[in-house]
Amino acid sequence: MPTPKQVLGWDVSGLSAVGVHATQIADQIIKTTGTAHTTVHGLAWQGDARRAAENKADREQTQMRAIATAYDDLGGACAGAANAMQFPLSEIKMIFQHYVVAPVAVADDWTVTGVEDWDSEAGIQLQRLSGLADSLLTADALWGGKIATANAELAAMAPADALQKANSEIQQYRSKDGRSDPDRMRTSAAAFQQAFGRLPATAVDWTTAEALNPNSYDPKYKGVDPEVRAVKIEPRPGQGVVRTAQYIQERDDLDPSMDNPFSGRNKGDDRTADADFDPEHARVTTYVDYENGIVVMRQNPSVVQEADGSSGHVETGKPTGEVIQAADGSVRVKYEAADPIGMGGPMQQFGWSVNGDLVFTPSSDGIHIDGTRTNYPWMEAYQTRPDGSDRTIAVDPPTGVGTGTSMGPAANLQGHHELGTGGRALDDDRWKGWNSQYDVKVDRSGTPFGTTGHAPTVTAPPRRTHEA
Repeated sequence: MPTPKQVLGWDVSGLSAVGVHATQIADQIIKTTGTAHTTVHGLAWQGDARRAAENKADREQTQMRAIATAYDDLGGACAGAANAMQFPLSEIKMIFQHYVVAPVAVADDWTVTGVEDWDSEAGIQLQRLSGLADSLLTADALWGGKIATANAELAAMAPADALQKANSEIQQYRSKDGRSDPDRMRTSAAAFQQAFGRLPATAVDWTTAEALNPNSYDPKYKGVDPEVRAVKIEPRPGQGVVRTAQYIQERDDLDPSMDNPFSGRNKGDDRTADADFDPEHARVTTYVDYENGIVVMRQNPSVVQEADGSSGHVETGKPTGEVIQAADGSVRVKYEAADPIGMGGPMQQFGWSVNGDLVFTPSSDGIHIDGTRTNYPWMEAYQTRPDGSDRTIAVDPPTGVGTGTSMGPAANLQGHHELGTGGRALDDDRWKGWNSQYDVKVDRSGTPFGTTGHAPTVTAPPRRTHEA
């Protein structure tokens, strides 16, 4: 029987997509083979050659229809597994998030201990665990068997590469996500509760909770924690949360330091753009949560890479910035985050940092981002809607000398480029106030980022008391 820790790592949300994909393959097979069969039978020819060609077409159509049926079966099994397993799995995760707190413990056989009052809300919810686990594991066995049967049918008649692709997709969605670790989830929930006075309950809540988590979990960080800052804004319900990450795509990069001016290297994030990115797998992340009314900026630790590829010195810089909100709900974020180990340490005052000035503007079509940022590193931006679905806003590659190589930070951190409408968005009247003494427009000052437990509230947009 799978243990609670194993089950908490399950993610069946992608099985529906696998099912749809398998069904689409089946439909395409039927369409393609049907066209080929009709073409052969419609040719104006006679004799043995025609009969041989038609017999072959008939055999191939029968075989391909069997393959299509197997793909249909796989699609139905994946969809059935998603429908049957999603509810009990989400309920189990919810109970662990809210109620499995010391002295309460759940053993590998799902036995619950440490409950002081079984009639309390916590006790009642914890009593559900056994039944939910039974339902989940029964569904897993049932639909897992059907998936296995469909795969066996495909193994007997479908191309090996198609079967391998289907299997790899299923395993990918069932694989463990590090963010599902119970300790990490509890810490994320506690950080959210500290900021808002309640536990996270929605997809947007949990997204923001992950960014607020004050701990590091990737082994390369060697236990050194990130620096997390926040500013509260006026909520705009319906816009969800915008997540931006600035990350180093390469495994490592050239980062000269005083100790190693010629060959110093830092570890990168070693990944490409990912709409489901982990907030600790980036150099800097910024979340604008319109549902809860908060902007979170997180700088993860910098890691020196030793000659053997292992982690050396680890240190986290202290990000700075400010937030301004306009009357239309737009949010302007000015930010700066420097690597404290390499050139970003002593050279930060000369612009050697990841910095930018970005405007997040809500609209009926979703959020769009305009402004300027440093030429390095990569930047990705996604909008997570209240229903949990994601929309890609932008994936912005680095520019300048050495793009696509480990020379990026050494060569391009002092340059900038525009996103969207660029500087025009920054010179807009929404960021202006009114100086009644001189009867002129002036730039509004922003609210500096503060600690997450005592996040300052953005200054409300001023009202003009005098028209020019």
